[in-house]
Amino acid sequence: MATPPPRPGPAAPAASAFASPLADRLESATFAPPPPPPPPPTPATILSAWSRLRDTSSSSPADALAALETLHLHRGALRLSSAHVALLLPLLPLHPRLVAPLLAASPHLLPASLPDSLPISPRLLLLGARAFAKSAKDPPSNASFGSSHAKNLGSGESAGGHDDDDPVVAVGRMLEDVEPGGQSIDDLDHLALAGIGYALASADEVQFRRILVSLLRICGRIGNLAVGVRVLKLVEWLVMGFVESRRMRKVQVLFEMISPEKCEAEDYVLFPVVVAACGGLRALRVASARYRLDFDPRLKEAPERTIRFAAERVVLEGRPADDQRILVQCAALGLTQCGQVMFHEPVLQCVCMGLLKELLRLPDMLRLSVESAEGNAAEVVKAKVNQHLDSILFKEAGPVTGILCNQYSNAGDKAKKFVESCVWEYAHEIYCHLRAAVLLHRGKHDELITVIDKLAEASFLMVVVFAAEVTKHRLSAKSSEGFQPEVAAKILVAFSCVEHLRRLRLPEYTEAVRRAVLVNQENAAAITLFIESMPSYAELISQPDLPSLAGTRYIWHRDEVQTSRLLFYLRVVPTCIDLIPAHMIRDKVASIMFLYLQHSNEKVTSASHSVMVSFLSSGNDADQDDRTALKEQLSFYYIKRSLEAYPGVTPFDGLASGVAAIARHIPAGSPAILFCIHSLVVKAKDLCDTANVQDKPLWRSWEESTEPCKKTLDLLLRLIFLVDIQSFPYLLKELAEFVTLLPKEGQDVLLDDMHSHVAESDDVTRKPILVSWLQSLSYISSQSSRSESHSKATNASSVASDELTLNRTMARL
Repeated sequence: MATPPPRPGPAAPAASAFASPLADRLESATFAPPPPPPPPPTPATILSAWSRLRDTSSSSPADALAALETLHLHRGALRLSSAHVALLLPLLPLHPRLVAPLLAASPHLLPASLPDSLPISPRLLLLGARAFAKSAKDPPSNASFGSSHAKNLGSGESAGGHDDDDPVVAVGRMLEDVEPGGQSIDDLDHLALAGIGYALASADEVQFRRILVSLLRICGRIGNLAVGVRVLKLVEWLVMGFVESRRMRKVQVLFEMISPEKCEAEDYVLFPVVVAACGGLRALRVASARYRLDFDPRLKEAPERTIRFAAERVVLEGRPADDQRILVQCAALGLTQCGQVMFHEPVLQCVCMGLLKELLRLPDMLRLSVESAEGNAAEVVKAKVNQHLDSILFKEAGPVTGILCNQYSNAGDKAKKFVESCVWEYAHEIYCHLRAAVLLHRGKHDELITVIDKLAEASFLMVVVFAAEVTKHRLSAKSSEGFQPEVAAKILVAFSCVEHLRRLRLPEYTEAVRRAVLVNQENAAAITLFIESMPSYAELISQPDLPSLAGTRYIWHRDEVQTSRLLFYLRVVPTCIDLIPAHMIRDKVASIMFLYLQHSNEKVTSASHSVMVSFLSSGNDADQDDRTALKEQLSFYYIKRSLEAYPGVTPFDGLASGVAAIARHIPAGSPAILFCIHSLVVKAKDLCDTANVQDKPLWRSWEESTEPCKKTLDLLLRLIFLVDIQSFPYLLKELAEFVTLLPKEGQDVLLDDMHSHVAESDDVTRKPILVSWLQSLSYISSQSSRSESHSKATNASSVASDELTLNRTMARL
């Protein structure tokens, strides 16, 4: 069956894995490494504890309890003698959970009988420990010790003692009594399971079968996830011990007892069966690596068959009811412990269900927080979220995500599509419910939002890691399923739904977005799907239709989650603008771009300007005429919306890039360019008027000024060398009229700026015209100032003559 490992020594069952304290191993219902042992106790500490137990006359019950707690804490460092056991036995019925683990460490010193009043769990532990000690070779004799201390047990002692003759039989009989459900077994805690484990390790084949069946039935009745985790660890311990002691027949029997055929024949509840299979498989893999064993493939196939059988039952029944959820949970958690298993479609679907519905229950928690918005409901939801965050389900979400990706990578096309659709739908559910929760609770229950964010971060990571795996298989020409560009759009849409949860840029996130964007740049169908997924204008300005939000005022630019989603779209659209048809730009992209041009978040407004610039500079031969016409149409509204919000929320750099794109890419002489020039001049005039009122020495510090009016005028001066020749005369006319309306100080400053710009230019076409224009403008400026200086001293005819001269000069300009 397998090459046996080196024989560990004369006491085979007590070696290596079997020698580890099973109760301590099972105490934690998680897969985390055990906490480090406490610092070694000082001799004085231990001696003091024993002294307080010994001196019953001067010690109070509280002192005795404190002494027991000290000994229990340092039980790994203790070596008990007969005298110590004599002190502990009278305290066993009083403090069974503290005393039983201490006595179980020295089972050869235990008496022949135990108090009838002892709870089931400590009794099972001590019986199992005694059975384990008896199964070792040459165990020390304890008959005389048992009879010498029988009087210390008092009337609670078992009179007959027939159960204690064979502790394995006693354990089996106790479990058979509990199995029908008449007695409680304290949810089968770690003490009871440890005792059962010791008994199983010591039992013969017939006893082993009976005890195992009882264990599976009792676990199935309890239906507790902690029990499932402990059963997995228990079976791992058993199988490792059997392998190390070369008792492979017991391994075969165990796998036979949890086989699909046995499950159907015995009608087991499947969750303890599936964790037992995972624990056995983990032990085989660990032993194979540790001892370089080559097990018969049929042996390793047996537990995998059981796992597949359980997964098929889950998929057959759909989303499990409350009494079936634990099976999904245990299957998902168990697979993280047993290493890679062969691909099976129901296993993939079961893991997907467990991860999305049980381990990362973010949509359910968000829905609950929105539906329960009255009274102290927020505190109740917060407590539930915190409870989930502390659970083993949440802590194992990362490893289960790895299992999902591993199973997905080996799946066929149909199975891949099923899981992809589940994850993309999960991401959209997060968006819908998170949007409502943030709108409802932000500013009212910020602590609830904070704890939800911890769960949401894990959900975000899961979506990103899975999407990165999808890109390897769906967006690669080397994939066996073939290149599927439409998946790129679905990945980007999913990322847009969870964008609000992104706190850092992960390598998997960056690579998945990069690959999806590259596919979009090369495939019109993919980008069409992506643009069609963008929310409509009506959705952007409307709050979610939820009763809990009725009557609240909705301010669209304060919708954090939706803003994050739209920002993602605005960042992706420029990368593939060339392939977006003109009608989709008009119907989808423009509505978002123009709405967000006046957003209070500068990142959003900057991204909106970038979209406009990319569209103006884009080209598409298929619809070039429609695209050109649309560019002109949108330019009017773009300039209007941008200048309305400047200098409030419109960033100047975004405005400058948009104006420059209009000047470069709109057809020559277009009314859109003339409207842009005129609007900028009007805006500059308004800003200068405001600045003159608020800042008297504006023109004296013009060079160092960062005023919006200075930036706007600089933009106009830059346009001199950007606009087409047909629009050039209109720009000069508008600038001239603007300059003549300024005070003399302002005229001089702007003329100096213009002279500098013209002097530095090497544009041989425009420079001669600009030189002549500046000379004429300087003359008009000087004439205007001279007219103002002695206007009160001249008669009406001379004033009219000056005005006529100015009008003729302006016409010439």
